[in-house]
Amino acid sequence: MSLLQLSPTIQSQIAFVLTVTSTILGLAVGYLALRGYWQSRARPMLFIAVGFFLVFWTPVLLVIGPYLTPLVGPFVYGMVGEISRIIGLLAILYGLRMPYLQRNS
Repeated sequence: MSLLQLSPTIQSQIAFVLTVTSTILGLAVGYLALRGYWQSRARPMLFIAVGFFLVFWTPVLLVIGPYLTPLVGPFVYGMVGEISRIIGLLAILYGLRMPYLQRNS
């Protein structure tokens, strides 16, 4: 075994830890964005917060994926995650672009 090869068990554990860490950090960022919306009531901040939640709940799907895949199939499972990520990124983009659009109208 070379230095860059790890056993499948260790690879699985590392992937799980990284997924959980990404999920926790993403939900924390989404929560802070939501708190920013609650304080300012600025509509762009709401889109940014919703976008972060949609983007970062996808790792939760990856953790529970082995339980969902037999029910819905791997294609549908993958599509739900990607569609959620795309909608989240579009919401963040719209939230960041909204002040510029309002200023120029």
